[in-house]
Amino acid sequence: MQHRRGDTMLISASEWVLGDRPTALRRARAAGFDAIELDATPGVDVDRLKHELTEAELSVPSLCWAWNSEDELGSPDADSRRRAQRYLLGSLELAHELGASQLVTLPACRKVAWTLDETRMRGIERAADSISEVLADAPAEVSLALEGLRREESFLMNSLADADVLRSMIDDDRVGLVADVYHLAYEELDPIASLQRFADVITLVHLAEPTRTPLLATSPGVSGLVDQLRVMPGIRSATLEFEVGDDDAALAASVVFARTL
Repeated sequence: MQHRRGDTMLISASEWVLGDRPTALRRARAAGFDAIELDATPGVDVDRLKHELTEAELSVPSLCWAWNSEDELGSPDADSRRRAQRYLLGSLELAHELGASQLVTLPACRKVAWTLDETRMRGIERAADSISEVLADAPAEVSLALEGLRREESFLMNSLADADVLRSMIDDDRVGLVADVYHLAYEELDPIASLQRFADVITLVHLAEPTRTPLLATSPGVSGLVDQLRVMPGIRSATLEFEVGDDDAALAASVVFARTL
């Protein structure tokens, strides 16, 4: 699966690290961003949100799954899966209304397994079934970007290889992977080799140092990462997902670096 991009990658701010929505929109625009990855919030006043985005001169290339350990696509509890499916469909519909092409998707939001009497693969299988059912009725223009997380955050899907197992089970061209540098540095034996292995199915990148601080030109090892990202054909956008507190100067500096990708 390839979604070939042009010479310039679209760079997004991340809403969840910048504050509440009005604050995030204001800070993103002031720092020089042209886009922002919003939290997926089905039920929001879409017309009002579109107006706020227009005022801030920001586009929305992607939405991000809201953390919720009660409603999970891979859960053994059928009610939990159904609630997660409703959220997934609502988020895909919201993405379509906002012009976003991708939704970051998490099959589980918990550090501890649901039960000790089954393998992780059962959770992946349930998530694949849950997602496939939703995609049958979802807007065709919006894709999923599956994200593996550090195991200290979620037990189920940690590496690009894990995420690709789920992608393969879903078997739909609308499903790709997120390469989150913050998580890759922790979970991958060789992050660059993993990026190369899954280059054709990685459609979104999240950028941060392993400490969740800004990724900049001075970050150790960043040149090899940049060289690899530049030759990956499927990446539609990159989201700067690090914590800067109230340091707007650091936020602006990160945009300058990210635009070299």
